[in-house]
Amino acid sequence: MKRRLIAASVLAASMVAVAGCSQVEALAPVGGNHMTEIRYAAIDILLAKNIDVLVAPVCEQDGEAVSCTGETADGQAITVTSPADATDTVTVTVGDETIYSGKYWDILDDAVRGDL
Repeated sequence: MKRRLIAASVLAASMVAVAGCSQVEALAPVGGNHMTEIRYAAIDILLAKNIDVLVAPVCEQDGEAVSCTGETADGQAITVTSPADATDTVTVTVGDETIYSGKYWDILDDAVRGDL
């Protein structure tokens, strides 16, 4: 009986751990290349603006330019761009509304400090 209780406890704990995996996958590791920094800045902006995200931005890089697309919970398109001629900037648009346009590094710094 005691073994069953222990086994049930271990199973419950592992299910709780697995349940959070989808959220953990979106967390930013320390460091990264330009494309990942743009993605993490975009996610920080979306979180700061309380945007419910269904599909987190998925990014592609073409030379120095980065573009990302995602989707909100209510079906609006999320677009993220960082042009080749201004790689220190990012523009995040939800539907037809630009919710941020500026230096992406400022967003990452603010997020690390908890100032978003």
